[in-house]
Amino acid sequence: MRRRLVGSLVRRRPVTITPKDTLLQAAEKMAAENVGALVVVEADNPNKPVAVISERDIVRAIAMKMPLSTPIEAFMSTGVVSIGEDADVDKAADLMIMHNIRHLVVVNKKGELVGMVSIRDVLRELRSPASP
Repeated sequence: MRRRLVGSLVRRRPVTITPKDTLLQAAEKMAAENVGALVVVEADNPNKPVAVISERDIVRAIAMKMPLSTPIEAFMSTGVVSIGEDADVDKAADLMIMHNIRHLVVVNKKGELVGMVSIRDVLRELRSPASP
């Protein structure tokens, strides 16, 4: 049976935003890039993930009547659940279930941002027939 690695599921460059960027900028970037979540990175280090902002977070902020000019840092959860690019896909599924999340940040051995995988990516891989 083949070993399925998380890094193989990363299909595009990560779409990022910084904590000082606004709710409106996050929503616009999600729409323009056609993604359901953004990786929040340090302003001075675009390879250092600090959080994930999802569509649900945007909807929640708007429902709470936050102005569109509100910086992401005002409503982002601190800390980020990440996985190494050389980890098994099964481990990614376990982490998503354990933390009740739909997006998982993928990092290299140095902890630098490689990309992000969604629950859809993980399920698609787990449901695909194993290669010989």
